[in-house]
Amino acid sequence: MRRKKKWLLMGVMTGLCALVMLAAFGCSPQPGKTEGEKPVAKPDATPPVVSLAPQTDPYNPIVKTLPDGTRIQRTPTEDGTVTTTLDGSYTYHTPATNIPYNTYYLNADAKGCYACHEDLANTLNNMEYSHTDLSNALGIQITVQMCIDCHTFGYGYLTNQYSFGSLVHGIHEKDDRADCWNCHVGTGSGEGMQLWDEAKYRQLRGITPISDVQGDFSYDQDKLISAEELFDFGWDYFDLDYMRTENNANNTPLDQEMFDTWTITVSGAVAQERTYTLPELIEKFPSKTVPFTLQCTLNPIGGPFIGNTKITGIPLSALFADAGISPTAGAFTAIAPDGFTESMVMGNFTEGYITYEMDGAPLMWKHGYPVTLYVPGSAAPISVKEVSEIIVNTQDEAAELHEWNGWPQESGDGNFYTPSGWPYTDENDYVNKPNVGLFDFTEGTVITTGKPYTFTGYASGWDETIGALEFSMDGGTTWTRFDTPQVDKARWVIWHFAFTPEVDSGYVLSVRAVSTNGHVTQDPIEVLFNAKAS
Repeated sequence: MRRKKKWLLMGVMTGLCALVMLAAFGCSPQPGKTEGEKPVAKPDATPPVVSLAPQTDPYNPIVKTLPDGTRIQRTPTEDGTVTTTLDGSYTYHTPATNIPYNTYYLNADAKGCYACHEDLANTLNNMEYSHTDLSNALGIQITVQMCIDCHTFGYGYLTNQYSFGSLVHGIHEKDDRADCWNCHVGTGSGEGMQLWDEAKYRQLRGITPISDVQGDFSYDQDKLISAEELFDFGWDYFDLDYMRTENNANNTPLDQEMFDTWTITVSGAVAQERTYTLPELIEKFPSKTVPFTLQCTLNPIGGPFIGNTKITGIPLSALFADAGISPTAGAFTAIAPDGFTESMVMGNFTEGYITYEMDGAPLMWKHGYPVTLYVPGSAAPISVKEVSEIIVNTQDEAAELHEWNGWPQESGDGNFYTPSGWPYTDENDYVNKPNVGLFDFTEGTVITTGKPYTFTGYASGWDETIGALEFSMDGGTTWTRFDTPQVDKARWVIWHFAFTPEVDSGYVLSVRAVSTNGHVTQDPIEVLFNAKAS
């Protein structure tokens, strides 16, 4: 498992930290210190006996209320009724009085990223070093697992793999409010330290596991977002990247002359090379308006780099027909004037669109004004912004090309970037394919016991069709499958799962997607929530 591998790596990277950091309490106010003070050592005395029904501060789990009225409790309540862990294999004696395990011994409210940070996306946006914007209009909460996905293996932009631990430890060394145990939990197995946010569901008590969980399931593909809300993933590698970034930041008006004089050339394995201005294309060929899901290849599991919106453009098949494409063509390559290049094999191609409008208006600078190639049922790279040339490739040429439909898992030891080529597999194993995410939900949300609560999210498989969603509430021991027949792979699947908790307790919901090709989400998303009668 990837997570076990990461835990071992984290143990190596943090072992020194564990030896030199002695304080056991961190960001949140704790017994024995006041907010803003350094941790104060507790005397060598027997801890006080605290009533669990009701508990008294400071041992009640922290409950916060968001501006919209949602209550958030990141640590389950221990009230003498629910005494299990997620796997259901361990119960413990709960007399009338006891010291709460979660809040006293584990100090759980002071652990994990969200003990200190209200919003990881905002935290990243406020750093001195620029970071890709993870804030989104989908209500997707950014998690440390998403950070690990990108900073463990990132072909072409990470020169040393498994850099997440080095980055995070370096950043937190500058802040004396946190110590090792705010982020980690120790083990007795000899495997070193684990990240709390990865291990917490198996550590916390007061969670009710449910085998073969049941609920009302439905799905659709109708959700649309605006052009403004659609993500823009740019690394400022090429000249036009800088131009878009600057124009978008400065609210530069769209350049009509640029639109009127833009040319697109179709060449390669065609009967006759063709060059058109963008206005000529619009006049010569009928345009179509279609819904289209764009998802970045580097979208982490559950990540926000995805969206479904309406685009208007000329079908690429019309240009191929006009140029007389070879019946044996093996692929095509799209190129921007600054040299950005991506390819797609013909076996995966159904249709593409020379797109000049999104959401009923001209493209924004950030989306590639004046024209972008959008190809449904493929990852974002082939959707080349400011496309100016499309070369049709022969079969022999196509054999040398690679199409990024999903994030291939590293091959070999995966520890180093290889200059001779990115270490990807034969595409039987992916970090994030198929992908699944959760909308408008915050970890620890409190819902009402006895009433249905509907979880909603997305599933997408790039060039593969989503065949089912699966749900678990016993840590993945059992999975309940709901098929999604007759979906269009060019658009995301929006799933809805309504669950009714029967008793007050903490619960953990796991969600994964299954493609019709047999791929299953490698690391299902997991979220903790709490049910209370009042």
